Amino acid sequence: MIRRLAFGLALALGLAMGAAAAPVEIGPDAMRRLAAGALAAENAPAALELSRALLLRDPNDPTALMLAAEAATLTGDWPGVADYAGRAHRLVEGPARFRAARLAAHARMRQGRFTQAQFWLRRASPDAPDAAALEGLARDYRAVAARNPLAFRLGFGVAPSSNVNGGSRAEELRLPGLPFVFELTGDAKALSGTVFDARFGVRRSIANPALPGPAWIDLAAEARLPRLSASARRQAPEAKGADYARATVRAAANQRIAAEAPIDLSAEVARHWYGGDPLVDTLRLGVARPLAQTQRAIVEVSLAGEYSYRHDLDAGWWAPVGQLGFSRELAGGDRLRMLLGLRHVSGERPDLSHDAVTLNLDHDLARPVGPARIGMGIEAQWRDYAATRYDMGGRQDRELQAELRVGLPQTARWSFYPELGLTARRSWSSVPLFEEQALTLELGLRSSF
Repeated sequence: MIRRLAFGLALALGLAMGAAAAPVEIGPDAMRRLAAGALAAENAPAALELSRALLLRDPNDPTALMLAAEAATLTGDWPGVADYAGRAHRLVEGPARFRAARLAAHARMRQGRFTQAQFWLRRASPDAPDAAALEGLARDYRAVAARNPLAFRLGFGVAPSSNVNGGSRAEELRLPGLPFVFELTGDAKALSGTVFDARFGVRRSIANPALPGPAWIDLAAEARLPRLSASARRQAPEAKGADYARATVRAAANQRIAAEAPIDLSAEVARHWYGGDPLVDTLRLGVARPLAQTQRAIVEVSLAGEYSYRHDLDAGWWAPVGQLGFSRELAGGDRLRMLLGLRHVSGERPDLSHDAVTLNLDHDLARPVGPARIGMGIEAQWRDYAATRYDMGGRQDRELQAELRVGLPQTARWSFYPELGLTARRSWSSVPLFEEQALTLELGLRSSF
């Protein structure tokens, strides 16, 4: 079969070149050379015919698949390119494998299948021959992502922690007006263990000329499941990690009003579970806009109203929230972010209504330290409760949290690399019951694109 096809193709090529139509027989190697020569001469039809003849002989011929993919690119046969390049990717190695993934990504992009194109660009990254090729992948990935109306987020984490339940560091409790001292139960104090978490989200942009600017909807879900350590189980024999499990499902919509200083309007609804039971439903309505912006810095303000309904209390309340954010790219490419937040929760319930001030500073280093990319942050929070069950004079809480992030991009696979996060948190309170401390080491994944 292959010899008859080769004879016919060789005859056609010979006639086209004015050569004598003498019967010849050529083998697969000679046909590959002929196909490569036709491709170099940009004779795509001849290259396709020769490579297809080779594929009739062996559907898994890697050279023929690559030649067919390159030839189909010249003719604009994007379904063909996607098929040939995808099949070749499983069979070739090294630079050819990188090229196959690139061709498959390009074909999917030309077909308007942007999510699949992003997938193939990630598949190309392990075979990138050098840093320049990786930078080219990142540029193409961002360009495709900008055209894709869908954006997906996926994250996983494993975090050993000294306090998975938010337990108190105090040993006893004193109630106002009573001469007794109550010893805290084991599950009321900090329990150590490991927290497993997973996050998923999808954003869909909406392009409609009738709207005043870009709009999008966002769906997200996350879950957090602690597993208690042996010492925690001895401290609280009746407790289970599932007792402190958390989960959240949220849906949000955002509309940007295009202007010299664009305004973002947003609405979000969410349900939060704790220990497997619904804990609180929330509704957030917000508006945000930049106050000042340059090429390297931006100052942004946002205001929101948040409604919360607590299932366990059968109570709901509104809370106004304000934030002032500042972000700047420093000399050398470092990124600095600062955030000041204000919140007021009204109501008459003790240990619930309060005023809060939060200050957050975050710094990402542009230059790696050895093989690692470093980021760090610190957050301080002040909370004042007008009333508490545990002190006639009210309650004042102070909290400080410091975080160090160490990423290892050189170990990336499919453009995801591991990141270690070390977080230390300490809270002080005028009521010792609410004093907490925790040290957490988290292993997660980050995208290099």
